[in-house]
Amino acid sequence: MANFGISAGQLVAVVWDKSCPVEALKDLVDKLQVLTGNEGRVSVENINQLLQSAHKESSFDIILSGIIPGSTTLHSAEVLAEMARILRPGGCLILKEPIETTVVNNCKVKTASKLCSALTLSGLVEVKELQRVSLSPEEVQFVQEHLGYKSDNLLSVQITGKKPNFEVGSSSQLKLSIAKKSSSSVKPAVDPAAAKLWTLSANDMEDDSMHLWPRRRTGKRQGKGTEDLPTQVSLWKLLPGRCIPLCQLPLPRHASLQAWGEGVAQHQQSP
Repeated sequence: MANFGISAGQLVAVVWDKSCPVEALKDLVDKLQVLTGNEGRVSVENINQLLQSAHKESSFDIILSGIIPGSTTLHSAEVLAEMARILRPGGCLILKEPIETTVVNNCKVKTASKLCSALTLSGLVEVKELQRVSLSPEEVQFVQEHLGYKSDNLLSVQITGKKPNFEVGSSSQLKLSIAKKSSSSVKPAVDPAAAKLWTLSANDMEDDSMHLWPRRRTGKRQGKGTEDLPTQVSLWKLLPGRCIPLCQLPLPRHASLQAWGEGVAQHQQSP
């Protein structure tokens, strides 16, 4: 029997199902206990009860599943995820499973590539195929009777994968180098002439060069005939040779307020 890299003091889990011969399972456990020694431990779990087990995360150094001679264990995605959960960071999973050598749609028996992908999706790394052998006549018969699958292209493959050297959900502080912003922000210089031109003070409102012009629309006012109604007022400043717009003031659209305000110069045309 291969020692699977097991050494003294390690915690090992052996996963089995109904296809495992009882005597072969007992013989494997006895040999593993010799390898782990008194400081280690070997746990035995049925694959159908693994999801209901009380094992905490990061409980085992090595998990062996389906490696007992005569076993035809199939590993679902949920089972693989649970195995990855209870493995310690850096721990190893070694499993054996019957595979199809040809691609068959909706097949419960995976190909070797799909089985490797399933281990990777469960969170394992360094997934690789260790061995590929033919099924014994007894194993082929078990697949046909208990798994309900018949094929002439069945093999048995042994695959391994490792858990990353960190636990899922763990965190680590990252040191980021961020340049500090300058405490003193320098504002761009403003042209004094431009600032004076676009600054409106209270004194400007009595300046003869300041004018309000309404912009008009055609419509009915208070049930009367059609006429021009103001919709907004523009504030303009008259300078020698030019007229500069300063702002636009919208007027309310309510009919009762659509009237010429006192002090607004009435002009026939908009500027």
